[in-house]
Amino acid sequence: MVRFISRIFSPVTNSEQETRRHILLWILIRVMLFTLLITITTYLREKGHPVILPPASVTSLFLLGIYGFSITSALLLRKAGWPARHFAISQLFCDTVFYALVVYSTGCSQSNFTALLVLPVIAGGLLLYRIGALFLAATATLLYGGLLALEFFDRVPGYFLASAYRPPATILTGINLFAIYGLIFFLAALLSGQLARRLSATEEKLSRTSLEYDRLSILYKQIFDDISTGIITTDQNDFVTSYNQAAERITGYPREKVLGQPFNRCFPAIRLLEKQGRSVCDFLKNEGTPIRIGYSFSYLNMPGQERQEDRQGKWKVITLQDISQIERMERQMREAEKMAAIGELSASIAHDFRNPLAAISGSAQILAMEHNPLETLDATTFKTLVAIISRESNRMAKTITDFLQFARPAPIQPEWFDFNRVVDEVIAHLSAGTKTAAVTEIRKEIAEHLDCWADRQQMQTILGHLLENASSAMGASPGSIVIAAHDNDRTGDGQGSLWVEIRDQGPGIPPELRDKVFTPFFSSRTDGTGLGLSIVRQIVENHCGTVEIDSATPQGCIVRLRFPLPQGVTP
Repeated sequence: MVRFISRIFSPVTNSEQETRRHILLWILIRVMLFTLLITITTYLREKGHPVILPPASVTSLFLLGIYGFSITSALLLRKAGWPARHFAISQLFCDTVFYALVVYSTGCSQSNFTALLVLPVIAGGLLLYRIGALFLAATATLLYGGLLALEFFDRVPGYFLASAYRPPATILTGINLFAIYGLIFFLAALLSGQLARRLSATEEKLSRTSLEYDRLSILYKQIFDDISTGIITTDQNDFVTSYNQAAERITGYPREKVLGQPFNRCFPAIRLLEKQGRSVCDFLKNEGTPIRIGYSFSYLNMPGQERQEDRQGKWKVITLQDISQIERMERQMREAEKMAAIGELSASIAHDFRNPLAAISGSAQILAMEHNPLETLDATTFKTLVAIISRESNRMAKTITDFLQFARPAPIQPEWFDFNRVVDEVIAHLSAGTKTAAVTEIRKEIAEHLDCWADRQQMQTILGHLLENASSAMGASPGSIVIAAHDNDRTGDGQGSLWVEIRDQGPGIPPELRDKVFTPFFSSRTDGTGLGLSIVRQIVENHCGTVEIDSATPQGCIVRLRFPLPQGVTP
């Protein structure tokens, strides 16, 4: 019954069908309420309580009339084509008359059921808004005033005399009751009408909000399912809570096998460390196909998870992408760029070979013109011609060597070695020639027994190019070249690095040219091929390291190299 009452007093929309539903519920409430009231009153009278009630025959006839009227009204409401609002006001008007009859037959001004007259007024406010409520309030007030008038003129049923009924002493008593109940009826009409208006407006806004929410939910689900990026969310315990179609397509694992399972158990190759950012890994799909996956994650600020210090207990969203094709395209692009550079290098070599070949050819022709060059040419001329042939041959050999190092770099074969010893070997090799003749010294700032993990031969190549460039940059100016190296402290994940710096006291490199010096064939030296720094960067990147150029103070240049040290490998 409580449920029916709550439904009957809920606000209606402008729908005709909704109004008819409320009227049917109100008819059912009427039948139940009158039956309950008459049954309880009859029971109390049988128990000897001073209750004013008509004879049983009259009461039964009245109750049957209520039943008949309610059944007829329900049938008419379903079959007749009357407007629902007109039918509602007629029903509530009849209810007001029925309640007035109950009040008249149970003691008029002394009736215990006078407050029932407010029910049709409240129902009218909820079903018909303020106008209907005010009409029913006026009807209830007039009917109650008529009952008080009948009572004042002693027009009451005869069975009142056999009960505890006492007529009002003065007319003021009736006027007072009329004023009080009339005010109550109109206040109930105003309040119920206002409440119905607000409830109707709230329901309309709620309906619009619910519709927008449904649309947003559908849009979110559509985006979540159709986006090409795999999306996985986990709760505070790292259990998978959502898993879109792209993630299912990338990983090959069906949704029913992933949802509700621990993330680390389903995808052990994807490591979600504390540090957020983009990472890559080798991933084996469900059917066994190996792919490369790029992934990242971020924390979700879910309700109840606002604690910033407990980052391990937070919800996460993980995004996945299959980057196998992208990496293949990048490799192809790098190969294409490399082939273009090799083609340019080939043209440069062909151009650079002309002068050495011309010098060698001229020297050889002079020697060939003499029948016995050792006897006919003086020693100075003979040595000069041989020196030209040797110098130009070495120049051509160095160009070929640089070309091969750039065009076909050898695979790295890393090992642990003493960095100091390699530096000493490179310095000794350079000092044996004329490359460092103008340099007063090459100083080392390297700790004893500093171990390096790299390809030993390629490290010699790197140091040779950099020291040769530093010596050439200083020219005939006195000064020194400093080569420094140190390894940094290992981080929490066991990763460390070796840092190498080569500093000179030359004029330095202008900031606008620092990015160009790594371009193949870019050189400010007349005897250079422009491949030295390109080879250096290529070797360093093959070691997964970095190289950068900075300016020294007050003058000079600093070339800074970083070589990552392996995790879990000790010298």
